[in-house]
Amino acid sequence: MPASVNVKNEGVFVRIGEFAALTGISERSLRHFEDVGLVVPDRAANGYRDYSHDLIGRAEEVRDLVSAGIPTRLVADVLAAASGAGGISAEHLDPDARRAVEDEWERMCRCVECIAARRDALRAYLDGDDLRS
Repeated sequence: MPASVNVKNEGVFVRIGEFAALTGISERSLRHFEDVGLVVPDRAANGYRDYSHDLIGRAEEVRDLVSAGIPTRLVADVLAAASGAGGISAEHLDPDARRAVEDEWERMCRCVECIAARRDALRAYLDGDDLRS
């Protein structure tokens, strides 16, 4: 039976490789998400990770937030604010979590400025400008 059919059945579990294929999330990322408590599968008696179908949405939300630049240390707060609030929105964050996300945004802006300055210096070098002036 294909994993996409198998995982949709209540009470049926898939292993990490199948779950990775279903969600498009690497096995390495799934292990990290488990280590930090964001996506925690059940464990079989042999220690294998058993992912249920109801973890698909959670895993995809975590992946999307991390892809958007939210550090994993803040993802749990963002998801907690979203539960029951009708969606993921900063307006639902508690003040401390919101400030942490704002701090991360400001850090990212500084990184973008630094990268832009390096890009401009490299372009000047390639264009033959004297970088010592």
